Amino acid sequence: MMTTIDLGLSAEPLALAEAKAWARIERDDEDGLIAGLISAGREAIERETGLALVARSFRLALDPVPPGGWVEATRRPLGEIESVTAYDVSGNPVVFTAAEAIAERPRGTECIRLSGAVIDAAANGVEIEFTAGFAEGECPADLILALKSIVAASYEARALVEPGMQPALRPALAERLLAPYRRVRV
Repeated sequence: MMTTIDLGLSAEPLALAEAKAWARIERDDEDGLIAGLISAGREAIERETGLALVARSFRLALDPVPPGGWVEATRRPLGEIESVTAYDVSGNPVVFTAAEAIAERPRGTECIRLSGAVIDAAANGVEIEFTAGFAEGECPADLILALKSIVAASYEARALVEPGMQPALRPALAERLLAPYRRVRV
């Protein structure tokens, strides 16, 4: 089983003012709603593509450790491996630095291979803390445009769909812009 936990977001990749300008919203009384639509749209894009639109820290929990220790990054682009914690047969944590825990991180791939020491210690799973995502201002323009179009469509449908069910509409523009980023599994 593999679980990815987002350890926090400092700022959205799309500013409230920029989203309002794109959607031609001049009023301020629904800023909270629009901010929520930005978050919901970003989360939907990240879930669908495996990307992190903003750089931040994540924790990946694995039990059992994959054979050979190869672990595919669940968020891209993969940044730094911060730490690795293996849990022994008694459930006690064994903390490794990234240098001790990572056998290799092949160039051009979004995966890592855990060292033999981590695999041997991980009788009850392992947690990997890492950073992933685009640096501030580095998120590709087509992803930002897809987010803007999702926010605008969601705002227009705000009376039809409960806030917790947003984004309910996916404009054709967003679908086309996100298509190259979708992961294809064979």
